[in-house]
Amino acid sequence: MDRISRFLYHGIHGNAVTVDIGLTILRVIAGLAFALVFEKVLPRDGIWGPQEWFVNDVASMGFPFPVFFAWAAALSEFFGGILLIVGFLTRPAAFLNICVTLVAAFLYHGGDLADSGLTAFVFLAITTTLLLAGPGKFSLDGIIARRLSSPHEQKDA
Repeated sequence: MDRISRFLYHGIHGNAVTVDIGLTILRVIAGLAFALVFEKVLPRDGIWGPQEWFVNDVASMGFPFPVFFAWAAALSEFFGGILLIVGFLTRPAAFLNICVTLVAAFLYHGGDLADSGLTAFVFLAITTTLLLAGPGKFSLDGIIARRLSSPHEQKDA
């Protein structure tokens, strides 16, 4: 199996089932939060996509093309959240949301752990964990990894 598919679909081999259950819970809860709680794509007040306040926040952080970057963040959160929920392309989805939460934690909230930035830091920690550990066995990535593995590798998984 090549290195790209290993990175995309494989997690840590030989996890205890409790670790895989824990990764599943972490993935699904984080994905739900990104897709639904932080949603900026679904319509509000009859408007699809990032609201004007979000575009203004992106502009105030100094980003060029604030509409583009607001859309990029909103799509990363929404579709990345859905990918996390089902555990498909978990690491790329986690990476994109690491970028979003880094910006939120350090640029928007100024690294304020005590108050407004805590949520961004929590989701930064969660997405970093998912990037490093992978999705766990109970994911579409896990199913794909098992199907792509040779019979010898399947014994180790």
